[in-house]
Amino acid sequence: MSRIVRILSIDGGGIRGLIPAMALAEIEQRSNRRIADLFHLLVGTSTGGMMALGLVRPQAGSRPMTASEVARVFRHEGPDVFSRTVWKEVSSLGGITEEKYDSSMLERYLKKNLGETRLSEALADIMLTAYDLRHRAPYFFKSWKAQGRQLGAGETAAQHDFLMRDVARAATAAPTYFEPAVIRNAVAERFVFVDGGVYANNPAMCAYVSASKLFPNADAFMLVSLSTGLPDIRLPAGDAGSWGMAAWARPILDMIIDGVGHTVHRHMKDLLGDDYFRFRVDLKSFSSGEPGPTQNLANASPENLERLIRKAETMLVASAGQLDRLVDRLCAEPPTNRRLLGYPAIASKDPAEMFDDGLQPVEPGQE
Repeated sequence: MSRIVRILSIDGGGIRGLIPAMALAEIEQRSNRRIADLFHLLVGTSTGGMMALGLVRPQAGSRPMTASEVARVFRHEGPDVFSRTVWKEVSSLGGITEEKYDSSMLERYLKKNLGETRLSEALADIMLTAYDLRHRAPYFFKSWKAQGRQLGAGETAAQHDFLMRDVARAATAAPTYFEPAVIRNAVAERFVFVDGGVYANNPAMCAYVSASKLFPNADAFMLVSLSTGLPDIRLPAGDAGSWGMAAWARPILDMIIDGVGHTVHRHMKDLLGDDYFRFRVDLKSFSSGEPGPTQNLANASPENLERLIRKAETMLVASAGQLDRLVDRLCAEPPTNRRLLGYPAIASKDPAEMFDDGLQPVEPGQE
């Protein structure tokens, strides 16, 4: 059996996460396998991380959500998360003086969908990105460390174990959208986080590096990377010469996120070649002339949700050949057993007791 590590990486993008959710639902339907059973490692930033948590969180029967279920949650509960009261609109001056959205709605959503499950209970290896404000450094939530694997000197599993809903809150604390997340680990240590999109909105490179360390015996790596849509925004270059701090504030953030994302994409393509699958679609107007989805990460209006769905469908049609090749690869053989890949053990448990390396079919009615 070839020792190939399968990696899934999902970009950040707020409500635009509906696009990768639909792509994953298509992969599940074609393969008749759950995402958690198809990949050795799932990595996500912001909304991508929240999605990944849903895909590995144990539910009734110890099976995680299907991607179709995740997509339905995004579609039907997203508008509540990004709703704005009149008072919030006035008190924040449209998001100028404080965050745009009341985080209590987001926290209610996360509690409903992730409950009291801890990161250490994940049914597959998962990593989410966040930024630690107190130490001014990137932070990676890693399920394997929460289980006591690959710990550094002096580290304990409990220090890396958080409630999944707190991890999601930290990973989605996008500056100007939601206030920073203040959370505690299993030993009550306090952290203050913002969204990992400030440094890794496309976390594919982070995913590859972590996988190479987590599975040292691997012969090759296959990485599937999902975008939340490419904004169709052209900066007025002729005017930029006279811009000051206020005028540059929004464009510079978009440039950083887009620039880093494109750079990661090019490097991963050069690094992995045909073992790299990137699915993305632009948010331009449709061929009919109808406007496309907005780049606004929080526009959960019925009209914009429908446009996002249509863009996802457009992407799947345009990427049919690539999708066929990917599903053929995923279904050709079961994922390599983690022990053969050099997966780190813990003293109290054998990795075989923690994971089922066989492929599990999607239950009827759950596709």
